[in-house]
Amino acid sequence: MPDVSVIVPVRDGGDELRALVRALERQTLPRDRFEVLVADDGSTDGATVDLETRDAWLRVLPGPPQNPYAARNRAAREARGDVLAFCDADCDPIPEWLEAGLRALEDHELVAGLVRFRTERRSAWALLDMETFLDQEKTVSRGRAVTANLFVRKDVFERVDGFDGSLANGGDQEFVARAVESGARLAFAREPVVFHPARDRARAFLGKVWTVNRRHGVRVSRAGERPDGATVRGWVPLVQTVRGRRRSGRGLLLDRRRLADSSIVPSRVEEARALALTYVVVPYLGRAAQLVGWWEGRRLRPKRRRHV
Repeated sequence: MPDVSVIVPVRDGGDELRALVRALERQTLPRDRFEVLVADDGSTDGATVDLETRDAWLRVLPGPPQNPYAARNRAAREARGDVLAFCDADCDPIPEWLEAGLRALEDHELVAGLVRFRTERRSAWALLDMETFLDQEKTVSRGRAVTANLFVRKDVFERVDGFDGSLANGGDQEFVARAVESGARLAFAREPVVFHPARDRARAFLGKVWTVNRRHGVRVSRAGERPDGATVRGWVPLVQTVRGRRRSGRGLLLDRRRLADSSIVPSRVEEARALALTYVVVPYLGRAAQLVGWWEGRRLRPKRRRHV
């Protein structure tokens, strides 16, 4: 029986997935101590064709298109390891990733590993992506973590019923928060490292900002609440951006320590460009997306019956 089950959700993107498999083949943890479960969430490009191995070291678990959290749940039910190691198809773990994760998990039930970035095109968008997303250390300080690099004891995963498969966004942080509330110990570890491609162009980065905020608006609206984008104060220049950065543990300038994790030292010009986008472009796009999501969520609420 393997010690670890590596779980990777995927929908299309066969080239990235095969690069990840090659990285897993280079792990220093012996091959017989871990397995790889690829949860295919309705791929149409042949991403998982001929990927399975004869010895069942790598298994493909196909399913209908739902979302990555439902796909992860499906793989977790088939996992044979006592530890679940979550990684995304576009990530590149270092060879010592699994060994380092297991060591960090010895005194905890959940461990979030460091996510570093790689980029082929250095730009203000890449700097913003590195500073905005996948900062495990700050996320763990709030009792949450993301599945780009996450180790979980399987008994804890099962005890809290895994991910909420109805969520299209934020399901990893919601799951970790539930696990912590149940008494599970969460830690951040810098040794188990995965690399992630930076969104270095405007369309890719702003598309991510739009998607995250729209889905946040839907989720908040279905809970009967209002996102910042549906309030007047949410559109006040600078105020909400400053408050949001402070709530997330970030300063008013770029987080140079976070950028240093990816060996990036921005020049003053690069920082000025990135900050202009941070305070002028990004917040209003995010608020607009939240507003759209809020309206979408209102339509999804169950209608109340009128009593005559």
